Amino acid sequence: MAFTLLPGKKKNVEDWDPATPLTAEGGPLDRGQNLRQIAAYYNDGKLIVSKSHKSSPHILSLIAEVRAAGYPEPIIEGVELNRIQVAYERTTGSFDFRSKQDEVRMRREVLNLVSDMAKRRVSDIHVVVYEQSCLVRARVAGAMEHIAEWPPEYGHSFCAAAFTMADAADVNYQPYEYQGARVSNRKDLQLPEGVISLRLQFNPTVYDGRAMIVRLLYNTDDKTAGDVAALGFTPEQLEDFEFLRSKPYGINVVAGPTGHGKSTTLQRNIIAILKEYNYNLAFYTVEDPPEYPIQGAVQMPVTNANTQEERAAQFTKAIAAAMRSNPDRIMIGEVRDAASAGLAFEAAMTGHQVWTSLHSNDAITIPFRLRDLEVEEYKLCDPTLMTGMISQRLVRKLCKSCCLPIEEKELNYNLLARLEAAQVPVERLRKRNPQGCPKCNSTGYSSRTVVSEIIIPDNTFMDMVRRDQKQDAEQYWLTSLNGRNMMEHMVDRLRAGEVDPGDAERVVGPIILPKRG
Repeated sequence: MAFTLLPGKKKNVEDWDPATPLTAEGGPLDRGQNLRQIAAYYNDGKLIVSKSHKSSPHILSLIAEVRAAGYPEPIIEGVELNRIQVAYERTTGSFDFRSKQDEVRMRREVLNLVSDMAKRRVSDIHVVVYEQSCLVRARVAGAMEHIAEWPPEYGHSFCAAAFTMADAADVNYQPYEYQGARVSNRKDLQLPEGVISLRLQFNPTVYDGRAMIVRLLYNTDDKTAGDVAALGFTPEQLEDFEFLRSKPYGINVVAGPTGHGKSTTLQRNIIAILKEYNYNLAFYTVEDPPEYPIQGAVQMPVTNANTQEERAAQFTKAIAAAMRSNPDRIMIGEVRDAASAGLAFEAAMTGHQVWTSLHSNDAITIPFRLRDLEVEEYKLCDPTLMTGMISQRLVRKLCKSCCLPIEEKELNYNLLARLEAAQVPVERLRKRNPQGCPKCNSTGYSSRTVVSEIIIPDNTFMDMVRRDQKQDAEQYWLTSLNGRNMMEHMVDRLRAGEVDPGDAERVVGPIILPKRG
């Protein structure tokens, strides 16, 4: 077991990786395997000791040596014996398969699972390794579904094999660290048909467990490339998108939770812009990482970054580079901090149209979130710069062939009262058929569709934002700017029998329409 050095550092004690015990093999306090079986001492003074060995001569000798050498005073923590081994396993920097054949076999198992899930168009796979088992679940049409249960050893090997397939990742697999990676379709590794890449997130869990989330990114069908309407926006919202695409400058922000289609909406609008201009413009994107290929755009990934701080710095550097590349349009994958927000507004101020995403609960909150990211007031409240604010969610759409009518007695009193207040007739409501049918693969759902709201602000709206009059700004949008919020879009879906009322409230909350005037 080798002692881990921070990259580019000399062998001084202060340069040792803080996650590596000083008592590890080759370390300055390496006192042999007997000590490593019962204790681990770190350069911040932390000393973890097996509960049954606190009075061991080995421990007392180590403490005396630490004090004599001037290291930090030991802070003793009694732990179970297996925790000691885990402390040293963190420093190995790799996962050892018993043979190359085992690694090849496990990589094949990863591809087989991805292939099976891709046939069902799942969005992500969750592999969680516990002490006694490993559970595999997948998100199908937005809902988690149990797929398999494995022995924990198999789950650990599966996660490690997935990491070895990555073309963008840390140098080594660290079983007890947070890590991200990307697996791309390439000559030496063919992903299943229709899958262009996998995004992997590895998380440590309690009791030495591991969780791996695999996000599947699919090829865009040529028939739907640039087709914003296919996502489920209303005709009025499609007109708003067309208006925003026609503006030569300004920032358009798409907000919503992770996994609710923000990247797809951005991609479709970018392709639509390129088509509208016959690809005769320079469109640059900055993404971490690029999710979908966009023909005709220059897609710039974030590279050479291992930590969150480095990624943020590289992301900002990439945005600045895109601005210096004489672009007509820019897409920033996400406004994530003050630096990226500032550059996005700078791009808009210098005559560029900018599309980006942001984590926000609704459209009206977008400017207030940007204020939290230190965007100056005079920029934020200028409707020629802040041109479009979009918020969206994805909701499961019922299978038309097998969905069932809902009887009034099936609805609880509160839900029924809310539906009546929203003027949704019970006879129009539909629910999922638990048996499903061949057309929907026995799921009861056909796909997911969008519910959204779009604000195109004017000076009056932005004056209210400047004065922190959020509720007044929302009322002004609904009444004077003919706005329709996400709840109203969802009510349209309910009246059309497209969405189960239970699914609707899980996505947007209680069905309560906004008051106007």
